[in-house]
Amino acid sequence: MARSLYILLIYASFLVAGPIAPFVFSLGYVWVDTFTPQNIAYIILPDIPVSFIMGAVAVGGYLFLDRKRPPRTSFIVVLLVALAIWVTISTAFWAVAPAAAWTKWDHAYKLLLFSAFFPYVFRSRVQIESFLQIYLFSLVVQFLPLGLKTIISGGGYGVALGIVNTNTGLSEGATLSAVSLMQIPIILFLRTNGLILPRSRLTDLLYLGLIAGAVAAAVGTYERTALIGMLVVGIGLWLRAKRKGLGLAVGVVAAILVIAVGSDKWSERIATTADYRSESSALGRILVWEWTMGFVAEHPEGGGFNSFLINRIEYPGTPDHPEPVIERRKAFHSIYFEMLGEQGFVGLGILFGLIFGSLAILRRVAKKAKQLEGMGWLTDLAYAVQVSLLTLLACGLFIGIAFQPMLYYMFALSACLGHYIDEASVVHRGTVKAVQPAVAGRQTAAARGWT
Repeated sequence: MARSLYILLIYASFLVAGPIAPFVFSLGYVWVDTFTPQNIAYIILPDIPVSFIMGAVAVGGYLFLDRKRPPRTSFIVVLLVALAIWVTISTAFWAVAPAAAWTKWDHAYKLLLFSAFFPYVFRSRVQIESFLQIYLFSLVVQFLPLGLKTIISGGGYGVALGIVNTNTGLSEGATLSAVSLMQIPIILFLRTNGLILPRSRLTDLLYLGLIAGAVAAAVGTYERTALIGMLVVGIGLWLRAKRKGLGLAVGVVAAILVIAVGSDKWSERIATTADYRSESSALGRILVWEWTMGFVAEHPEGGGFNSFLINRIEYPGTPDHPEPVIERRKAFHSIYFEMLGEQGFVGLGILFGLIFGSLAILRRVAKKAKQLEGMGWLTDLAYAVQVSLLTLLACGLFIGIAFQPMLYYMFALSACLGHYIDEASVVHRGTVKAVQPAVAGRQTAAARGWT
């Protein structure tokens, strides 16, 4: 009862603060979409459409209270809307599993449209940082308990790991490990550049503890995806480090601690990566990817959401079991094959457009921010988002999260930063033009002896 009331108060706080600062409504939507309070509270929230209410007030708050200097529509926003239209068409006209397709569409199209909406809302530094903080602490509730459990007693594979007792979404091990690790660059940015929680010994301990919890949670999933994520994060942070020797030493120490925290079962699980042909999980992924390639060769437009429901995978026989084993409805287990199998080459093309477009924007933001005084924080954030996105994309090679929020939130954040640097550049040019005539006037007056 107490937990339910506490969660209800948090939900209500977004609704109360929204009329004063309308972007808070959108922060509430991020919290609802990530934390899913309706699945955790026992009373009231499970009985009301919490997502619909928060989404409606977010859009209404922007339209009626917050339409100040709306940004230009970016390439990322256009692609997100285009993908929302495409998935609707594929669901309506050629889905091979129509009922299941409409179920997934109901979540996916709202995710895409709200991701396209965010760049219009999160425009200032404080708003962007608020988005990062809300998203981070919504995820902390998911990974920190597992991280603490791993440090104390070990983790587990193939079991419900999040705060919701399911094996899907953020409660699924591979997804949880990827999301935990992708937050590390964001946490490091907030530790050194945060305005909402300014740097102090307390916040240092808080953020460093969250990093330790994220790594421990990733190890505690026993997922091989975690190893990939740790490598990408480690390399990305090392390349950014000013003292690379010290960074390398820290990485070695971290690797030793990971091995120490990880149990023998974790080590055995990671060791199966090299022998993928004899390990059923890895082999199943390869076989379903082969099926997907054959499917889209005949259906280049894809099969609509959840098209994997019609697949048939045949595992070859072994000396101990000569007869082939048949498995049906094997999930795609990859962002890229999920998009290809469901939305065809058009959907995959849009996805790659979002990926490369976001990375290009982040590179441009970092480059421009270096040229503007007082924008060092923006350079750091652009690089942090790059590493986070690359970590997620690398892990996504082996997990089916093509329509999960974490991916599209990174795309939306890239568009937000692109708009911010454009506005900052305009202000900077205006300041320079205003200063130059004044300086020239003073110089002329001094030459004539007037000053």
